[in-house]
Amino acid sequence: MALTKNDIRELQLAKGAIASGMRLLLRCWGAKPDVVEVVHLAGAFGNYVRIDSAVRIGLLETAPCRIHAAGNTALQGAKMTLLSPTLRFPGTIEHIALASEPKFQDTFIDCLPFPAM
Repeated sequence: MALTKNDIRELQLAKGAIASGMRLLLRCWGAKPDVVEVVHLAGAFGNYVRIDSAVRIGLLETAPCRIHAAGNTALQGAKMTLLSPTLRFPGTIEHIALASEPKFQDTFIDCLPFPAM
């Protein structure tokens, strides 16, 4: 098994997409990264990512102590939505199409480089 240039590029693209998505969401909410109290990482990504490494490469731009692996949350979220009358009202969830945000391309490009170690 070997680590290839293609592997590094795939990681870089994934890192750019995730980091730019978080930056754009914060910008949409008018918030700064330091106001984020907790980041819940869901699914296989949340279960298997090394939080310290993700922070070190700039994939997650928050303090490691604020990041929590939440496990498989899809089923739990579906149950909560179906059983909670307050979560079913239209307007409580807002869809933000990040790729169509005017600053998406520039933010994505800004998030591609790995930080100096």
